[in-house]
Amino acid sequence: MIDAAQKDAAIPDQPSSGDGHPRETAKQPARRGRMRLGLAGFLFELILPAALAGALLLVAASHLPLWDLRTTAGLMVFGVLLVAASVFLSIKVDGWTLARRRRAGTSQLFNRAGPWPRLVKFILAGVVVPVAALVAANRVELPGHRTPMALAIEASAPAPEVPGESKLAAAVLRASDPAAKIEGILALQAAATPAALDELLRIADADPAALTGGPVSLALAKALASFGAQAAPKLLQRLAEIGPAARKAAAGPGGSPFERYLSPGFEAAKREIGARHLDQAAQAAILARLQASEDAAESALRTAEPGGVASGEGSGLPALVMQALLAMNVKQDAAVLAFARATAADAAWSDGVRGEALLLVAKLGGKDDLPGLFAYLDSPSALLRARAMQAIAELEAKLAPAGGAG
Repeated sequence: MIDAAQKDAAIPDQPSSGDGHPRETAKQPARRGRMRLGLAGFLFELILPAALAGALLLVAASHLPLWDLRTTAGLMVFGVLLVAASVFLSIKVDGWTLARRRRAGTSQLFNRAGPWPRLVKFILAGVVVPVAALVAANRVELPGHRTPMALAIEASAPAPEVPGESKLAAAVLRASDPAAKIEGILALQAAATPAALDELLRIADADPAALTGGPVSLALAKALASFGAQAAPKLLQRLAEIGPAARKAAAGPGGSPFERYLSPGFEAAKREIGARHLDQAAQAAILARLQASEDAAESALRTAEPGGVASGEGSGLPALVMQALLAMNVKQDAAVLAFARATAADAAWSDGVRGEALLLVAKLGGKDDLPGLFAYLDSPSALLRARAMQAIAELEAKLAPAGGAG
């Protein structure tokens, strides 16, 4: 035993090799002591509560009519609730990340799990950040003299409800059946609101079927005419925007008198007869007689349009506007009368439009316009001569009672 003890004492302690356990143990404290910044998580917990609370409050305010964020009182309520909600959300987010931060211990520079770092974070995330963001959102001016808060309020507001007039106009533009288009136009005419007038003008601008001179065009012209002086400036503005080339190519009143005045009635009669529960043979006989009457009326009126104005040539907007102006229940309008005189004398316009302008002069003009109308009797255009004679007859008939009374 003595020899064994002496032997053990004689053997020196061997140093730990590179792979030995003692050196690995010595390196562990160095690995635990390595510092981490933790800035990303810290900024996340600072910004998320205020951003989430602000978004929720904006949505809530947009659905509460009494809460107007454009007023001082509404903005103060928003600020108080923003701070309260940010503090609450900051505490919740802190609780979700607390276990991970505790495992990191003191090796993390920012966002530590200690009580004082957490308190500072609650103050920053719950009070400082939301208040600073709210002040900046109301003070920073963006292009267009608007603030970020104004843009946020506008973006969070619910989409306005589409008015009934817009729905009617959209249905007219989608419809392929002329009868359906006419019914929609009549509904807008019956509405008699400024929005209805705007939608009728939109149909005139966007629907090619409204400019072909058929029943749809006639219904639209009558609907626009029902608004009287309210519609006249907007109609004249559209004519003023037409370029010189389009003015010369502009069509007159679309189609023949039959197409403008009688065709819609015949079509309505055919639909009514077709809807009746009649014997097939009797129904066919009635429709045949109606078709014969329609052909006879069309043949009789075919020559009533001098110059053969075609509805499919050029732009139909001037014809639509002229029809609407002629159908208006307006006896005096200085702006429209001045336009009619200038258009009739302007060779840049087509003969069809100039002829309608002569009728408009007769409708709104007076005795002083008679010499000018007589001058058009020498025009080389057969259409202008015919329109001049028609205008002279209408104006003299209008002036006759005044002349007889004198």
